[in-house]
Amino acid sequence: MKRFFKKIWNGVKSLYNKLVDKTRDLVPVAVNIVEGVKTVVDSPVDDIVAELLKKAIPGVKDDIIIEKVHGIIIKQVPVILSRLLMIDSIANIKDPNQQLQAIVKQLRVASDEQKNVAYHGLATLIIEKLSDGKLTWGESAMIAEYYYQNFTKPQKQLKNGKI
Repeated sequence: MKRFFKKIWNGVKSLYNKLVDKTRDLVPVAVNIVEGVKTVVDSPVDDIVAELLKKAIPGVKDDIIIEKVHGIIIKQVPVILSRLLMIDSIANIKDPNQQLQAIVKQLRVASDEQKNVAYHGLATLIIEKLSDGKLTWGESAMIAEYYYQNFTKPQKQLKNGKI
């Protein structure tokens, strides 16, 4: 059984390694947006969009990427998270920042399992949207998990002194 999962994981790694450079560069952005959502959920922040942008593309000055990610955050993140959390009242809020604030409030009281589902689904959908149709939902989900397990999680563990 262990060999079976290793084979699947190697397939995902191969898929990740075959990504076109532009798409591969956007995978960390998607995972970083989700990490930004986690940060916002765990601390009070007024300008959620600015915080997510800062987390998504730290140190990057590429205006095209910033504009594209900003558009995704403003248009897609509230819709994605509200759908994932199935909160009708949030869908009726017109201002994207107020929507995100309401979503963050819901995430703060959600169970760890609900948060994990929301975060994984969000990363998957952002990767799918940023790839401009080059990746399917399934491929995006595998890439999100691969990137998180192999890059983001080890960095967090290093930072927290767990490695």
